[in-house]
Amino acid sequence: MTNLSVLRSVPRAGRVLAVAATLCGAPAVLWVVLVGGSLIDGPLVLGSLGAAAPLLARDATAFRTACLVFGWGLLAVSVLGALIGLFVLAPAGVVLLTAASRARPEPRCLPLLLGTLVATATLGFAGWRFGTTSIAPYFQEPDAFVATVQKDSPLLRTGPHPELLWDGSGLGHGATLVSMRETDSVRLVVVFDTRTSDADLAVLRRLLADLPGVATVRLCDPPAGNCR
Repeated sequence: MTNLSVLRSVPRAGRVLAVAATLCGAPAVLWVVLVGGSLIDGPLVLGSLGAAAPLLARDATAFRTACLVFGWGLLAVSVLGALIGLFVLAPAGVVLLTAASRARPEPRCLPLLLGTLVATATLGFAGWRFGTTSIAPYFQEPDAFVATVQKDSPLLRTGPHPELLWDGSGLGHGATLVSMRETDSVRLVVVFDTRTSDADLAVLRRLLADLPGVATVRLCDPPAGNCR
């Protein structure tokens, strides 16, 4: 029987690094969930889950072995599949190897520093990337044409103009939303699809400029606060 008294517990720093390695693999799983449907989905999910396997170890020896096996395995997969996107598993592999080093009888500080830097950089970049591409668009206004409408414009005295349907279908050419706002002046705001071609944008701008009572038409990029 195994003498439990000789088993060393897993160092806390090693477990923290193993948790960090698991978190480094989490963005790959999130990417699969959001935009999956490719051949690399399976390897990404399996690799990310494999990064968490060492956390199941009960003693330092088993923990170190698991970190070495899965760490080198993730690095090998990331190199072999680099051209198809599996390189994103490399940070998790590196952090697992540093976790293995912390489970040695005489651990050194350099691997701990390296693992911390790699995990921080990976999670920081993943958070920034996810925030700017998936979250930020919900909190900023889209690009739009903003037209200044004169007070005596027929657009303000009559019913809905046939070209100013709220969903943009009256104008076409990429328009997706039409609204009228009144602050110090009356403004006609026409939001358009981000995939609209330059030719359609030119036509859309001309259509707005030709509406009765429209004084100026500007193309506005609200996130940059730039209208031209």
